[in-house]
Amino acid sequence: MRRFIVVIMLMFLSLGAWAQYAGTGAIRRAGTHIEMNGERLSPEAQSALLANIGGKDYNSDWDKARKGRNTGVGLVVGGGTATILGGGVLVLGAATSLIGATIGGTVGSIGGQEGAQKGAEEGASAGGPIMTAGLITAGLGLVATVVGIPMITSNNKILNGIVNTYNNGGRPSAQLNFGPTYNGIGLALVF
Repeated sequence: MRRFIVVIMLMFLSLGAWAQYAGTGAIRRAGTHIEMNGERLSPEAQSALLANIGGKDYNSDWDKARKGRNTGVGLVVGGGTATILGGGVLVLGAATSLIGATIGGTVGSIGGQEGAQKGAEEGASAGGPIMTAGLITAGLGLVATVVGIPMITSNNKILNGIVNTYNNGGRPSAQLNFGPTYNGIGLALVF
C-alpha cells in the first residue's frame, strides 16, 4: 500500500512539474476551429499558428482531421435521419399490410370462406414492398451511423492532440490513465 501511495505522489509531483512549462497563450478547440483568449481565430491566424508548433507544420494534419470529422458528422446525421425515416416507412408498410388484409378479407368474404382467405392474403402482401424499402433505408442509415461515429472520435483525438501539443510548448502531451492493463489494474503515463 505504501508503494501505491508513493507512486501516486510522484506522479502528481511530475505532472505539476510538467504543467509549469505550459504556454501562457493557451488555445482551445471549438469544433474544427481554434479559440485563443475566448475569441475564435481567423483562418489566416489559425493557419499561421499551426504553421510552426515545435518546429513542425500541423496545417495539413489539421485539415485532414477536420475533413474527416466533418465527413463523420455528415454520416452520423444522414445515417440517423435515414434510420428514423426507414423505421417510419417500415411502420407504414406494416400498417398497409394490416389494413390491406382487413379490407381484402372483408371484400373477399362476399365470395365465401375461400374468397375471404384469398383477399386477406393479397391485401397483406400489399405492404411488402414498402416494408422492404423501409428495412433497406433503415439498414443503410444504421451502417452510415456506425461508420461515422469512429470517424468523429478518431479525428477529434487528432485535433485535440494538435491543440495539446501547442499548449505544451511544442512537446507531445502526457496523459495519466488508470484502468485495466496487461497485468491487471494500474496507472499508465502516456506521452
